[in-house]
Amino acid sequence: MKRRLALNFKGVKDSDLYMEAFTVWQQMSGNENFPDPGMMIIDLWETGKHFQKTMTEAGLGDREKIAIKNNVRALLIKKLKQVGAFVETEANGNEYLLLTSGFSLIRPQDEITLKPPKDFKILPGSSPGEIIMKVRAVKGARSYLYQWTPAPVTPESVWQSIIDTRSKKVISGLPLGVNYSFRMAVIGARNQIVYTQVLSRYVS
Repeated sequence: MKRRLALNFKGVKDSDLYMEAFTVWQQMSGNENFPDPGMMIIDLWETGKHFQKTMTEAGLGDREKIAIKNNVRALLIKKLKQVGAFVETEANGNEYLLLTSGFSLIRPQDEITLKPPKDFKILPGSSPGEIIMKVRAVKGARSYLYQWTPAPVTPESVWQSIIDTRSKKVISGLPLGVNYSFRMAVIGARNQIVYTQVLSRYVS
């Protein structure tokens, strides 16, 4: 399996993003493994220096300065992804070459066989028409499927569904006094899906 660069910077702290850009600039400057990056490395570093400046200026909490910093952050991410795409094309999955670029690599994950979810519970919410659905978090789960349909369940039942990354969710807007059947499923890699048992409860 080819190794890939970690180019998803969502949620990365500003300081860590700047250090990533600095490291890539440092490692790629004069890197004989990637001899023809054109202006990409220079553009990356100029944007990185600008980002460092805007981070400092935004540190006092001025909303306009923060907005400017966020715009430069988005541009820096764009520059990093451009360089990353160049590196991946040139390296063609060669782990050593990827490492010399200064980018972080995506950690390989062994495929996990999902275990059946435990402690499936249906609880009343804090407001009328609300139901809380939850299970104990499952190792290897990428998301959780929440489903409900009027009881009793038949082959013709139509399940309403919501997917979330969390193992607990409030379902709202259900009609009062109606008996509903509920179930959850854990979704893993390669479309693995494991369902809970079905539980029923009157909505109040």
